[in-house]
Amino acid sequence: MAKIFQLKNTTTLTLIGILLLAAFFRFYRLPEMANFDFDQEYTSNFAYAVLREFPIQLIGQGLSVEGLFMGPLYFYYLVPFFAITNLHPIGGFVASVILGLIIIVAFFWVASSLFGKTAGLIAAFLRAILFIEIDHDWTMVPSYSSELLVLITWYCFYKYWQGQTKFLPLLGLSFGLYTSIHPILFPFYLVFIFLLIFKKLVPKLKTIILSLACFLIPVLPLIIFEYLHSFWEVKKLFSFFSGSSGGSLDVNRLMHYAEFNLLEANRILNIQFLSSQIFIILFLIIIFLLIRNKVGFWKDSFHKIMLAATWVIFIVYYTILPTHVSEYYFLGLTTLTLLYLAGTLSLLAKKTKLSKLVLILILVNITIFNFGQLRERWLNPSLVTLVHKDDIVKEIIKRQDNEQEFYVSYIPLPGWTFGFNYLFKYYEKMPQTREVKPPVYTIVIPKYLSPDSIDVSSGNIGLILPD
Repeated sequence: MAKIFQLKNTTTLTLIGILLLAAFFRFYRLPEMANFDFDQEYTSNFAYAVLREFPIQLIGQGLSVEGLFMGPLYFYYLVPFFAITNLHPIGGFVASVILGLIIIVAFFWVASSLFGKTAGLIAAFLRAILFIEIDHDWTMVPSYSSELLVLITWYCFYKYWQGQTKFLPLLGLSFGLYTSIHPILFPFYLVFIFLLIFKKLVPKLKTIILSLACFLIPVLPLIIFEYLHSFWEVKKLFSFFSGSSGGSLDVNRLMHYAEFNLLEANRILNIQFLSSQIFIILFLIIIFLLIRNKVGFWKDSFHKIMLAATWVIFIVYYTILPTHVSEYYFLGLTTLTLLYLAGTLSLLAKKTKLSKLVLILILVNITIFNFGQLRERWLNPSLVTLVHKDDIVKEIIKRQDNEQEFYVSYIPLPGWTFGFNYLFKYYEKMPQTREVKPPVYTIVIPKYLSPDSIDVSSGNIGLILPD
């Protein structure tokens, strides 16, 4: 009993240490690390509208298909943090980082449930120190928060596979939340259909009704919006799919997506001396041998069948989807890759002293590489982030009398001017837009577009003062 208690205590302390490390990496110089661009400005305006104009918002951000919108729940999560900082955007970034820390705990919980405590700690550690994950937590973008729902979904799939249908309402709630996080998770609906067909496990009617209710609760704002707007989005979806040229299986596209997702493990492991093709071959051979020899958790048919089915469904779904597919659309698969890589690495801790040494060397290599990327970001003198845009806006306001009108012009690269309008609104000093007349402040972003004319600068943003 004492040994078990000691083991639990060690695990808890290790997890706390990982969370403290993760929090330091994310909160250290947060205003300098956090980009304040289109997505972040939208989120800030959403919070501003809720707190200053009207508290009920039925939709969130627009999607890549014009006329389609997300649900508002992710953005409502951020609103209390904006309220604490009196609507300054830093509140939203703090909320994003806190959600990232919650995701780290979720990785520990799910990996521990599926593979054991060692895997849980490895999964939490990887999610804590991978630079790309730290960068995601700095973004205040709902799609990157989808990792949490992926982990909940996968845990529910695992329990359902074991015959525990009582987790179906939690799965229904998770499915409903997809509409407020991002539709990139929609392929999991098809994965669940596969699970139902394969297992042929029908839950009780009470469970089904409760699950449907849990699904509808987070979707309710969108349903109300659709009703009030004559089902505009439904019509738009029908028009999108019926009028598109998609639906065919492009083999080149499929192979590209397959390669991208197979290489996710190497983007985590950072084995630079192997070519992409050699890594994929070795990776597939290792997985095949683990499954054939029934090593550790790989002897469980859930991990073999459901993981393969999910991988195929996601790849095929996005191959035939009639729209541009960005890399982050595969966050469902990349989240599972991190989860299963942690589980597989944990098998090394249960073998020989040599295998344990190999595990330590792998984790050290990952840590050194990602800390190098993080340090490079910290030392980058050419960032264009929240603190720099905030400095420029405050510099303009400082030079203006309370009642005097002013005009702001830009010398920018395309898409680099987002965020300034919200900051002017936050400081309650909006530039006039009727006509160009003195005083005129010119924001140069990035600075190299007009280096000789700049009077004041912050990061990679320059300001040309009025004549």
